[in-house]
Amino acid sequence: MVTRAEDGIEALEIINSGRTTNPFFILLDINMPRMNGHEFLKELRKTAIASDSVVFMFTTSDSVQDIARAYRESVNGYIVKPHNREDMNKKISTLQEFWTICEPPVRPVGPV
Repeated sequence: MVTRAEDGIEALEIINSGRTTNPFFILLDINMPRMNGHEFLKELRKTAIASDSVVFMFTTSDSVQDIARAYRESVNGYIVKPHNREDMNKKISTLQEFWTICEPPVRPVGPV
């Protein structure tokens, strides 16, 4: 199931309300209104419900500071959005191939 949020505050509300249970994978942008991606990631890692979710930043920022901060905040991967359709399609194709060969957890990830 795919759930979409407009910003970090809405995403945390969705996770904390139980509308989605134990998200396995979160695709996150840094540039969001109300709560940016760094702030969201910091808050997410504090929650018991989704602290161990796999989180990838998918953003336009190629700033060394943003990348370093994301990894300090325990992001699992950082992808800079390409500027043209062809490169975007290549990155999406690569991600689809990657997730096709990955084995999802047999049971929900989280505290036992």
